[in-house]
Amino acid sequence: MIFALKTTSLVAQASTEDISVLTDIHAQCFARGWSASEFQSLLADKLVDCLVLRRSSFLATDQIAGFVLARSVTDEAEILTIAVDPDHQNSGCGRQLMEGLMRKLYGDRVAKLFLEVDASNEPALSLYRGLGFEKVGERKGYYTSANDTPSLALIMQVNLSRKPIKRTPL
Repeated sequence: MIFALKTTSLVAQASTEDISVLTDIHAQCFARGWSASEFQSLLADKLVDCLVLRRSSFLATDQIAGFVLARSVTDEAEILTIAVDPDHQNSGCGRQLMEGLMRKLYGDRVAKLFLEVDASNEPALSLYRGLGFEKVGERKGYYTSANDTPSLALIMQVNLSRKPIKRTPL
C-alpha cells in the first residue's frame, strides 16, 4: 500500500511571534538581512501588510516557508520585500504568497501594485511577468551583485483593478 504525504499551505497575516523566523529567512535570502527591530517596526505600521505562507505536512507542522511585506497608501501598494526559505524555493511558494497578497490588496481596493526587481533575477522576473506585472521604469545601480558591481533594478507594476486574481490549486 502506498500513502501520499500531502502538504497543505495557508497564506495568513504574520504576527510578532513570527519575527525571529522572518529575520532568519530574510538573512538567508539577501546579502543584508533585516533585523528583528526592523521587522517589529514594519509589523507595527498600519500601512504595512506582512503575509506568511504556512506549510504543514505529516513531518512538519505550521512551518513558515516564506513571507511578503507590502506598504499601501490610498489605492497603490509597493512590495517592500518577498523571501522564501531556500528549502522551499522552486516549489510555488513565491507564487502563492504573491497571489495571496494580490487578492488581499484587491479586496482592499488597491488599484496598482509596484515592485523593484534585479534585472538579472530571471526566476523572479518570470514569476512577476506570469502574474501580469509589466516594466514601467528602471533604476541604474540600485542593487549590488555578488561581485559588488552595481546592477539594474526594473520597476514593475500590475493593475489590480482590471480583474480579480485567480487562485491556483495548491
